[in-house]
Amino acid sequence: MPPDLKIPDHSQPVNIDLTQEQIMNTANALRKTRPAYGPMIEFYSQVFTAQAEASQTISLDPIVIEPDILALKFKNEMPLITPSQFKIEMNESKKLMETICGLAAAHAPNLSQAGETLAQCLKNPESQVDLKALFDALLDSRDISDMAILYKISPEALGFFGFTAMAPSIQACSAQLSVYLKENFVQSKGYCPVCGSLPNLAFLDESGKKQVSCSLCAHIWQTRRMGCLFCDAPPQKHQDYFFSNEEKEYRVYCCDHCRHYIKTVDLREMGRRFFPKLEQIATLHLDIKAKEQGYTPGDNSIGPYT
Repeated sequence: MPPDLKIPDHSQPVNIDLTQEQIMNTANALRKTRPAYGPMIEFYSQVFTAQAEASQTISLDPIVIEPDILALKFKNEMPLITPSQFKIEMNESKKLMETICGLAAAHAPNLSQAGETLAQCLKNPESQVDLKALFDALLDSRDISDMAILYKISPEALGFFGFTAMAPSIQACSAQLSVYLKENFVQSKGYCPVCGSLPNLAFLDESGKKQVSCSLCAHIWQTRRMGCLFCDAPPQKHQDYFFSNEEKEYRVYCCDHCRHYIKTVDLREMGRRFFPKLEQIATLHLDIKAKEQGYTPGDNSIGPYT
C-alpha cells in the first residue's frame, strides 16, 4: 500500500494529504510511466504544490451549522452547505492567482496569454478586477462572460484561474465541515455530503470499499459499490465499464441510462502514492475514449489546460 494513503477503520473516508515534496515525487513517477503527459503534469504539479503552500496560511472562521438544521440535513440526505456558502480568504487567493498566472505563462502554452493578461490586470489598480465578485459568481454557477470580456480572456480561462485560486480556502472549509459528518457515514447519493457537488474521480481502497472525490471541495467519502453515482438506474441493466490490460489500476464505469461516466482507480493495483488531482490529469486518454463512446463526465469541473 502506498505509504501516504491512510486507510481508517470501519467506513470512514480516506483522507489523502500529500506534502509539496510528495506531490512533486508523485508527479515525477507519473511522468516516467506516462511521458506523453509530461508537460501537462509539470504544469499541474506546480499548481498543486502552490495550492498546498497557500493552504498552510489559510485562516477562516468555521462555518457553524445549528443542531436542528444538521439533523434535518442528515434525515433528508442533504449536503451540509451549498457552494455559495464557502468562505474565501481573499488576500491569499489573490496571491495564489498571481502565482498560477505566472505558472501558466511559463508552462501552459494554451493558457499562457490568458495568464499574462490576467496577471497584468491583477497588478493594475485601474483594471477594476473584482475577485470577490468573480468568486461569488463561480460558486453560485453564474455566467462570468462579462467579467471575461472586461479582463480580455476567455470565460473558461477565467473560471480556471478563479477555481484554482479559491481551492485552498474551499478545501479548508470542507475539512472543517467534515467534522459534522457522522462516524461510519456512507453517502448513498452521488453528490458530495459537504457541498452537494458531483464527484470527478472514484477509487477502491485496500479493502475494496468505493470512495469518491468531490470535484469542487475535494472531500472524499465512501459510497455504494454498485450502480451509477449520477442516477438511480438499476446496475444490472444499465451499467458497463471498460479498461485496458496495460493499465489494470484504471476502469471507467459508464451508465447507459444517464450517459455519464466516472474514472475509477483501484489502489490495490497501484504501487505508488495516490493523489487524486494528478490522477485526473494523467488519465485524460480515458476521458477521450469515454466521450468517443457518447458518454459525458458527471461533473463540470474546469480544465485541464496545457
